[in-house]
Amino acid sequence: MTPARTFFDDRPPNAPFAEILRRDPLARAYRIRDRAWLCALRELGLTPGDRVLDVGGANGLMLDRLHARWAARGICVDIAMRGLREVRDRAVAARPVCADALALPFPDATFAATLSFETLEHIAEWPGVVRELVRVTRPGGRVIVSAVSARWRYTWEWWLSRIGVDVFARADHHPELFVDPDALAEEFERSGARVLARRYLNAFATLAFDEVMSVLAIGVDRFARPLARPFVATADLAVRAVDPALTFTESPWRSRRRSNSVLLVAERAR
Repeated sequence: MTPARTFFDDRPPNAPFAEILRRDPLARAYRIRDRAWLCALRELGLTPGDRVLDVGGANGLMLDRLHARWAARGICVDIAMRGLREVRDRAVAARPVCADALALPFPDATFAATLSFETLEHIAEWPGVVRELVRVTRPGGRVIVSAVSARWRYTWEWWLSRIGVDVFARADHHPELFVDPDALAEEFERSGARVLARRYLNAFATLAFDEVMSVLAIGVDRFARPLARPFVATADLAVRAVDPALTFTESPWRSRRRSNSVLLVAERAR
């Protein structure tokens, strides 16, 4: 695929403390959303040498964390060359590949697991990406996807947008591309994968908390590097402490299947 300059080529991957977390075995998180992702990843049960694909994987951080836990190896697919160059130069166990998510250059049943975090909402034809993820996953392997939800009404960011705050430009988001959770689950089933779990993440209090933590993390990572390790350790403790209570307060949103993002885990038919 011929590289094309993208929105994300002009911005570094939003992954503070990458050099610290690359060697973390899916243990520490500085945001509540990330903690939910890590819980799903820890259930993969990989074995040494297993191959994992991360579509839209930016700088390959998740693949390196899987390697730290199971000695798995991976391929990071993206079209933003800035992140792929970071994979090439700094990743421990990930190989960069510039490719179209709608036409992955791999044979059927290549990978023990496939991942895609916060990528589908950037692709109008996202059902095709789901089909490709399932196709290249081996029978019995898992597919983990997180996407910005089309059912985001009344969430923290929805209210911010109502009062005039531009919550879209920083991540090149367009509401018309947000992913409906039911349609996502249905596409997995049509593609030959059984949905094992669905979680609605970041509705109100947890999203506000995560946004504060993101700002703090980026600030420490860029301007106070000596504080990076203590910040990661302290932030992880804070996330563990507040997650249950803040998540409980979002029960009214979850009961109506409303959230800022949806996390779905599926298994390809054996």
